[in-house]
Amino acid sequence: MRSFALLSISAALPLIWGLNVPQTYINTAIARTIELGGLTTQVTTQYNIKPTDNNPGEYFLALAGEKDELPAWWEVSLGGKKLEGRLVDDISPTVAIDLGTTKKDQVITLSLNQVLAHTSKPLPSEIEQKDPQYLSWKSNSTYVDSWYTTDVERVKIRAPHPSILSASSVPETYTRDNTLTKSGGTITLGPFHSLPPTLISNGGSQKKVEQHPFSVHYETKDPVIGIRTLKRAAEVSHWGANLNIQDEIDLVNEGPKLKGHFSRLAHQQSKFHAHVPAQILTELTLKLPPTSHSTYYYDTIGNVSTSHFRQGSTPATKKQPKGVKTSPRIVDGTLELKPRYPLLGGWNYSFTIGWDTPLGDVLKTDEKDGKRILAVPFITALKDVVVDQAELLVILPEGASDVQVYTPFPVDSIEHSIHKTYLDTTGRYAITLKKTKLTENHAQNVYVTYHYPLSAQFQKPITIASLVGSLFLLGMGLRRVNYSIDRK
Repeated sequence: MRSFALLSISAALPLIWGLNVPQTYINTAIARTIELGGLTTQVTTQYNIKPTDNNPGEYFLALAGEKDELPAWWEVSLGGKKLEGRLVDDISPTVAIDLGTTKKDQVITLSLNQVLAHTSKPLPSEIEQKDPQYLSWKSNSTYVDSWYTTDVERVKIRAPHPSILSASSVPETYTRDNTLTKSGGTITLGPFHSLPPTLISNGGSQKKVEQHPFSVHYETKDPVIGIRTLKRAAEVSHWGANLNIQDEIDLVNEGPKLKGHFSRLAHQQSKFHAHVPAQILTELTLKLPPTSHSTYYYDTIGNVSTSHFRQGSTPATKKQPKGVKTSPRIVDGTLELKPRYPLLGGWNYSFTIGWDTPLGDVLKTDEKDGKRILAVPFITALKDVVVDQAELLVILPEGASDVQVYTPFPVDSIEHSIHKTYLDTTGRYAITLKKTKLTENHAQNVYVTYHYPLSAQFQKPITIASLVGSLFLLGMGLRRVNYSIDRK
């Protein structure tokens, strides 16, 4: 497997037990902003670092604390340019960043973007149908985890709504002014001054910061929706010049569970007054490619008619007057899904959706070697939704060979197999990709390259012609058979 990922994790690199980090950098300032949501938490951290020597080597960036899980998504950038990172420790998830040639006391600004999954839980876990829903966000760290000393640090936590019931306390060890301030839906921790490292190198004797867990109890007015399993099948048809994508989705409302029985009357009354309780999911909107068409939506019972599809549009290709520059406007298609029944906390809903896309929009041909380059989206982006397990099955046309896969991020596994369906002889080449814990940031294209010679293009027509010819000859032979009992 090869990867175009800008932030690649080297799986072949042996993980070091007890990482030894040289103290060649100092964090002059760290500013972190945490955006709370439903199942996802957006974390943005800006590091102002300063080397203590010329050519200090790699900067070791902690993605989480000791024994914490890796974030569902992360990326590092320097001056707006994304940097590559390699995982060097899994006990305290850390990546090594190559900053190139740096000089002593040169100030460097790094930005770290992270997406955390399943960090908020319903509290209380059961509520009445009309009650507001509250979530509790918990973190094992009050301070930003780092291998280096920090001069000043500030952490801001923003809730989706101003209604914050409570928050943990902060120790006054490294504060000079306020330890915690609250303004509307924003909580500010610090600033903290002269912080020692929160992570200690193997054999290190320097002082270490003692981390304290921190939690926020807040209200959210949006349904907490998750996807347990998503199975996507993308089938390529050269003769039909079409790419068909079909998703089998197992949806679940992970908000507070319903206490008591569901009242259809109360639900209809809330819809009449345009005040549906926040924990109830009544519709879901998906963005599809602009040229998608022939959409369908069904569940275990059958076709679901309570849906609406708005086809997108692409700019018309017409010659512009000389000197006139216009930016093309592309409008995505939208598929509005309304489940057969409202989804309350703890309720599940399994359904299937699909659509077709012109093959020319996702398939290109390399003029040098004649290779076909196919782009297939791994998932469809859904805001604040976590996909626990995703599977992508790419089915190429019969006769495709020399297949290679390029993923925009590391995946758990890639399997190659043969998929057989109607009127197939040798079978179609298929690739299955699997990954756990995906967010909307993973809605990127997987690229598949393959050769499709001219002889393979005629394989299907020859098969059909042979079948039709065989049936014709069989019919001619059967017409010559005498089926009567008595002979003349």
